[in-house]
Amino acid sequence: MGKKNKSKGKKRVAKEPNSQLGSLFMRRLPPEIRLEIYSHYFFSTRLAWGERALGRIDRQRIGSAPNSLALLLLFSFESAEAMLDKLANIPTSTLALIRHVRVSGDPLMISWEDDDVFYRTSQTLKLLPVDRFTVLASRTPEVRSQTLDMLIRQCTGWKELVYLSHDSRFLGYQDSWWSFAGASDEDRYLRVPQPAGWQRVLEERDDANTGTSVTIYRATSPRACSVLLQPDTRAAFAQTLPAGKTLKTFGKEADAALMAQGEREKEVLVVVRRGCGADYAEKEGSPYLEEPAVVDAYTHVDEY
Repeated sequence: MGKKNKSKGKKRVAKEPNSQLGSLFMRRLPPEIRLEIYSHYFFSTRLAWGERALGRIDRQRIGSAPNSLALLLLFSFESAEAMLDKLANIPTSTLALIRHVRVSGDPLMISWEDDDVFYRTSQTLKLLPVDRFTVLASRTPEVRSQTLDMLIRQCTGWKELVYLSHDSRFLGYQDSWWSFAGASDEDRYLRVPQPAGWQRVLEERDDANTGTSVTIYRATSPRACSVLLQPDTRAAFAQTLPAGKTLKTFGKEADAALMAQGEREKEVLVVVRRGCGADYAEKEGSPYLEEPAVVDAYTHVDEY
């Protein structure tokens, strides 16, 4: 007895072509118009780690002008691990095309047999000459403050730094870090009035006359309102040094007003801009990058 036709009675569904890959309309458009369409599309596109849908766009046409399109994309990473996974082994010439990066400010932890090593965000950003680097602050106030401080003091690779914190505690916590007097980490979490402190640091790196600036904005309401996107819900903020206080003693006590109920919950946006003409591209062997996250040690991060 012959084999039964198992497909008998089943409705055959024609496979629809991928309209993104085979659009005759897009292919017939002049290159200038195609690029204009892609520019509008990519300008509002976020490439997030793990989301691959964008890869189905007409690769042949995108490939004809990679430089102009890559400059418009926002590369968004949920963690420093994700950023290194994607960017660590990309050629420098390709990295140079990336202009907008967003990443979580949580420290990168690498575990060895008997030890854990933590790297701040400034130590994971390497060889990226981005126009805007956006960091979403971590949970611990002291770590948030130190992370931003290291980004401003040591890190290059960005022209504009946007630092977004979900509350104000990193500007008003009490510095309770204990260390031996004169130790290298004695002032690890010491606060000073901001943004004046960070402004001084930038003016030492870039000339004061180049327009370098640090601006802090606080939400006008304790509710989550995304101050980064809604300028009408934020106000400029600055701290001053009280009479009788020094830069060494300023942060030893909590800022009572800033840490009060209803105040500490307010979101904070810090915008840092390098000076005009500043060479902000990260260099190999940069003296600013202390103890960078080593790519070789990170190659198999999924095993840790």
